[in-house]
Amino acid sequence: MKNWTRAIAFSTLLAFGASSVGCGYILYPERRGNSGGTIDGGTLVMDLLWLLPGIVPGVVFLIVDFSSGAMYVNGRVAMRANSNGNVAIKLKDSDKAKQLTLRIVTASHQVLDTKVANIGPAIHDQSIELHVGPTHEQVFLQIIDHEHGPMQMPIAVM
Repeated sequence: MKNWTRAIAFSTLLAFGASSVGCGYILYPERRGNSGGTIDGGTLVMDLLWLLPGIVPGVVFLIVDFSSGAMYVNGRVAMRANSNGNVAIKLKDSDKAKQLTLRIVTASHQVLDTKVANIGPAIHDQSIELHVGPTHEQVFLQIIDHEHGPMQMPIAVM
C-alpha cells in the first residue's frame, strides 16, 4: 500500500510540475487579455496533449487558455469588410509608440487606398477605415511597420 501512495504522490507532483510546460497562461503571460486573433498552434497542441492523461486536465487547460486569451497570438488586427466597399480595421494597442502605414492593394500591385496610423501607449481602441471600391482582382491589406517590414493578408470582399 505504501508504494501505491508514493506512486500517486509522484504522479500528482509530476502533473503539477509539467502543467507549467503545457499551459499558455503560464508560458505567455503577456497574451492574457487577448480577445481573438490567430490561435497559437504550439500552445493548442500542448493543451491537447493533456487529454492523454485524462479528459479533465486537457479540458481545464483548454478552458483556461481560451478564456484568458493566452491561446491567441498577439499583434494581429481585426478586419471587417462592408458591403459598401470599405474595410474597417481595428488596431491592437501598443506599449511602444510607432507609425503604421495601411494600404489596400490589388494582385497587380495597384494601390486602392492608403492611411497612416499612429499607435502607442496613449492611443487606445483605434479603428481605421479604408476604401476598396469595385475590383475584379484579389485584394490585400498591407501593414507596413517601419521597424519590422511589411505584412500582407488577403481580404475577401463580398
